[in-house]
Amino acid sequence: MFKSFFFSLFLLFSFHTVDVVDAAYEYKDSSECKLENGMSVIFMDTSKSDLLMVALCVSAGSTDEIEKEGIANLLSHILVQKHINNSQKKADQPAFESNFYTGYDQSVYYLQGRLEDLDVFLKNLSELFLESSFDAAEVAASRNLVEQAISNDEQMDRMLIKKEARKSMYWHSKYGSSIYGTKEGLKLINENDIALFKKKHYTTDRITIIIAGNILKNKALGTVQKYFGGIAKTSSLPERLEEPQHHGSVTKITRYSDQVSVPLIEMYWKVPNYRNHREKALATEIYIKHLSDMLQKSLIDEQKNLSSIAFSYSFWNYDYGDFCMTITTKNSDDVDEIITSVLSEIKYIASTELTKNQADAAAKKLFGVSKMYGKDLLEALDCFSKKVSAGNDFEFVKKFALNINKYSLEEVNGQAKEIFAKDPCVICIIKPQSQ
Repeated sequence: MFKSFFFSLFLLFSFHTVDVVDAAYEYKDSSECKLENGMSVIFMDTSKSDLLMVALCVSAGSTDEIEKEGIANLLSHILVQKHINNSQKKADQPAFESNFYTGYDQSVYYLQGRLEDLDVFLKNLSELFLESSFDAAEVAASRNLVEQAISNDEQMDRMLIKKEARKSMYWHSKYGSSIYGTKEGLKLINENDIALFKKKHYTTDRITIIIAGNILKNKALGTVQKYFGGIAKTSSLPERLEEPQHHGSVTKITRYSDQVSVPLIEMYWKVPNYRNHREKALATEIYIKHLSDMLQKSLIDEQKNLSSIAFSYSFWNYDYGDFCMTITTKNSDDVDEIITSVLSEIKYIASTELTKNQADAAAKKLFGVSKMYGKDLLEALDCFSKKVSAGNDFEFVKKFALNINKYSLEEVNGQAKEIFAKDPCVICIIKPQSQ
């Protein structure tokens, strides 16, 4: 069985206070080592669990495509299907669940099962990595699956309006294009394109293996060496464009839909590239948590026409960054008034500097979530692998819980003014068709 976790740009840390610690899946520690061929190995040590999660993470995604779009995602589909087909032919193959997703900057392949299956899982993933031949039938079969996913999105007005928002936000680079590609473009991709993309970008220096479970690290490392240590060293650095600042004006996109009964509003802000400025990322995390709490109190509790405000953002581990606020209403007819009210409140909060007590309170909540308590291994690994961007930012993630309390209050307030004192780059509105 496999499920396709197509990249949604939503980080899986839900920023709420963790009140109950579920000791059954306690995340204890993490560590990293490198093989001689350049591959990274990350161990997530857990306790009191008989589950095992193993992932092969590749720092290669749709931003690595040059002429034909959709190759990275199509490759992931083909590799996973190959793996499933080969596994079904083996009588001694253990039961497992296989998952994958492809994003703009990375592709990740998971296997989940029992602790005693580590040897088999690593063998399977090494075969998947070494796979170099593809035939036209395999490409066609996976193409059909991706085309179906595109068709499904085209039937969802919320997905279509998000697509328009990305194009406006990232007009300069491939971050504004679809990971799937287009139906027309997919027809131009053949088995040679797939093989060349994999050979060029699935190199050892862009591979990270993540193992999560109640494991013995030294024994697990020996098994990794057994299947991956003999692979020859290969190298290829990502060539990605620096994203310029937005063009300055607010783009407003409105769509009428019979898929909603009340208006839905999404606002997008451009967030700086934090790849080389981790202290700013920490500061922004704290401020977003504070902003969320303040908006819940000042808007949800006081304005009866709003039912929820939710945030999603991606800026930790990618070459781009954006922040989206989703507002759902109850029965309001005046969407413009709601937008004005919400933006006014955000700018007011951003202009009022956080006190040390307020920042400490936000940092405390983030610290609790960052320990990954109460998560099963599938969610923990999925969260972790996305945060580390296939291993590139492991140290930042590992030390997040320690550093979150060492924030700079000046930086927190500075990020608030830099980002949220400004208008959003894009405002999307979906209104009921009846309006």
